[in-house]
Amino acid sequence: SISAFTVSAQNARSILDKASEAYNNAGSVTATFTLDTKDTKTSNTYSYDGKAYMKGNKFKIEIPDAITWFDGTTQWVYIKDTEEVNISDPTGEELQSISPSVLFNIYKKGFNLSNKGEKRVNGKSMYEVELTPQKKGGDFTKIAVQIDKATNIFRKITLTDRNGMQNVLTIKSYQTNSNLSDNVFRFDKKDYPRAEIIDLR
Repeated sequence: SISAFTVSAQNARSILDKASEAYNNAGSVTATFTLDTKDTKTSNTYSYDGKAYMKGNKFKIEIPDAITWFDGTTQWVYIKDTEEVNISDPTGEELQSISPSVLFNIYKKGFNLSNKGEKRVNGKSMYEVELTPQKKGGDFTKIAVQIDKATNIFRKITLTDRNGMQNVLTIKSYQTNSNLSDNVFRFDKKDYPRAEIIDLR
């Protein structure tokens, strides 16, 4: 029924609003995560662990083969194998696919939201919310999120793209108020003296 659908969308929005508010009030955040990338056509899965540092729209992400810094304007990507650093000033659209904090605001426009109810995961109650893009033909066909009911923290995010790839991001640890200095979010050449700088700006 239409009324049940509307209630579900309102509930979903208020759950996401609370999660967004919890992030914005956290100051800076340090999180560890596992990312599983699964090809739904072939069932091949690729997994790795990483660490993220976030403060407002700034972030630093460490994964096994690369480190990305973003200070709010400029992005540095250090590729460990080749010791190259690519510097760019990403556009809003480019940031959507790389910035962890974008998730906290992405739902506000352009998505149909639906509350899938509660689920017990490792003894904790999780809200499940699904975001479906209103505009067809974008990168994602669906985003599903699990949010810890007690803390309003995102715990799991599943992105399904139009090529049938599924990225499942599971947050393993989440610390708020880490008091991270702004320098954390900038590449420092003296830490990587051998790096080759490629400026794409």
